[in-house]
Amino acid sequence: MNQGKGQRFPRDTQEVTQKERVRSGKSLPLTLAKVLLVPILLFFSLVIGLMIGYGSLGDKPAAEVFDLGTYKHMYDLLFSDTQ
Repeated sequence: MNQGKGQRFPRDTQEVTQKERVRSGKSLPLTLAKVLLVPILLFFSLVIGLMIGYGSLGDKPAAEVFDLGTYKHMYDLLFSDTQ
């Protein structure tokens, strides 16, 4: 059960960190895809959620989600009492 006290782990040496740097360069397309794909998917899920909520809960046409007048009306309803 000698754990080799005082010895460094292999990942702490310079050789392994250099290999990790080389390996991290290969994952650039994957990281770039994640960075671009996640906000796009979040945006589309927001739009789909707005359409479902406005269409089914509000009993209105789902296409009115894209109308700017809808959001102006909601803004006026929320902030009509403030000056």
